[in-house]
Amino acid sequence: MKQFALLLFISIASLKTSGQINYSVTYKDSLSSNVTVTIHFASEKKRPIAFIMPRSIPGAYSIIKYDHFVENLQAFTNDNEKIRLLKDINDAPRWRSTDSGKSIIGIEYEINLKKMEEALAPSDASIIRSNFIGILNYSIFGWIEGTDQEPVHCMIRTFEQWPIFTTIQPTRQMSKGSIEFITDNYYALADAQIFMGPQLRVKEFKGIVPLFIASYCQTSDEFVDDYGKQGIMSLEILNNYFGELPFKKYSILLRKALPLEPGAVPPFGMEHLQSSTFFGDTSGFREQAMNYEDVIKTMPTYLHHMGHAFLPLRCYGDSYLPYVKEIPPIINNIWFNEGFMWFIPYDELKLESLLRRFQANTYGAEQQIKKMSLEKLSQEASLMYSADFRLGKAVFSRGAMMAIEMNNYLKEKTTGKKSMKDVLRYLYNWSKDKKRPFTMEEFPVLITEATGIDLGAIYNKWQLPIE
Repeated sequence: MKQFALLLFISIASLKTSGQINYSVTYKDSLSSNVTVTIHFASEKKRPIAFIMPRSIPGAYSIIKYDHFVENLQAFTNDNEKIRLLKDINDAPRWRSTDSGKSIIGIEYEINLKKMEEALAPSDASIIRSNFIGILNYSIFGWIEGTDQEPVHCMIRTFEQWPIFTTIQPTRQMSKGSIEFITDNYYALADAQIFMGPQLRVKEFKGIVPLFIASYCQTSDEFVDDYGKQGIMSLEILNNYFGELPFKKYSILLRKALPLEPGAVPPFGMEHLQSSTFFGDTSGFREQAMNYEDVIKTMPTYLHHMGHAFLPLRCYGDSYLPYVKEIPPIINNIWFNEGFMWFIPYDELKLESLLRRFQANTYGAEQQIKKMSLEKLSQEASLMYSADFRLGKAVFSRGAMMAIEMNNYLKEKTTGKKSMKDVLRYLYNWSKDKKRPFTMEEFPVLITEATGIDLGAIYNKWQLPIE
């Protein structure tokens, strides 16, 4: 390991540019479930360092202890001497160097992917299978305190014949064995995903921007053309809704794997700035083309998660932030993040089944949940959104019901000239212009400014417990 680390650091150092931090992830041992991560600094660190792993992921609304899967962590000096890093005594997700007299050039550690999958929900874990690895970057990449805003050079190394797909620079002509790319900072790196291995399939679809479907299905190759149709239609809807697409390419990653233990894996999705990842077992994989009606019926979850690239990843408020954090926040407006983005599939796809779902989750919830104010419900869901999905369903459904009532009111008052489309586009453009989150005090003012129609009464009504 020591000799490998030295050679790797020399290799990375040769690629280094001024002010740039260098990451790499390596998997070249088919008998291991570990990947090796290195971080090589732009310049020597002549003081103690702190290495941090994220525990808060945008849209997860939970505590995820990725630090528990870090193994064999060590720092290196420029003469390849090992420096010990100690885990925080309070079990915070950080390690510190112990010798302030040494100049450190980088660190190396391993992430145990099998252990991660055994401990976490499928939508939170990276996985390893025969001839495939699916990585959620935030699950394996930590950062050195103080370097999170530095430009990042990243290199991925694996077996020579393994294709590699990254959402940072998606392409159907995948490199094999290794790939390297640049991101603006650590947060852009952490937001991305990596698929690699012979069982990976990638197809490109032509739309407003290029759309890539990267698919792994453990038991059989999926028919992906309908995913392409749904993705292209979703991009067209979002472009029409918000007036632009804030990315030059978009990727949909599909990961259907047999669970390590017998049992079903419910389908789930996770959103990113220019991609979405969808998880599940192999029971519902698509074998053949669907008719148009079924394409529309199964489209809402894809449109919803793709729409998160606008709300809340680029238009957000309160204590939510669109990047990983060390400490999970308590969020007062998950109903906006999730509910307003569930409104768009309802509004655009005209599926009354969605309305019935929102109504059932709102009025059919248990009494203890209905008694919560919307703010209280959001706070409770901040750390248990999917862990206790009664909370998740209730909070997004109340938000969607609020948006639907506002939409109906605007159309009635303006004889169809104004709608929630005007409100959401206004909020998106406001966020782009101001480059900051809105406050909860500003929010009811902004939604009224959007159309000149006072929506305060509807907003205030939905803040109250459900009778």
